[in-house]
Amino acid sequence: MSEFCIIGSGISGSTIANLLNKKYSVILFDKARGPGGRASFKRIKGKTGFDHGTQYISPKTKEFKKFTKDLIKKRILKVWRGKHVFLNSKKKRR
Repeated sequence: MSEFCIIGSGISGSTIANLLNKKYSVILFDKARGPGGRASFKRIKGKTGFDHGTQYISPKTKEFKKFTKDLIKKRILKVWRGKHVFLNSKKKRR
């Protein structure tokens, strides 16, 4: 069985580790205390906290849409119903 080493447990590292883990042995390394990279949740004094980094993702391909829908079903991701404000005047405001 082949082994893979992945450095970084952010969205990209976690995604490739998840996909490779279906057929191969995977070792995932990260310098932080927990997974998530820039999309991780930071705690303040162990009680309250906040998300930082990635504010949202916008899947475009059929494969990535399926992947995110599966994560929503597993309650790893959730749909954000807030408003988007674009600074680029070519895009519509929602």
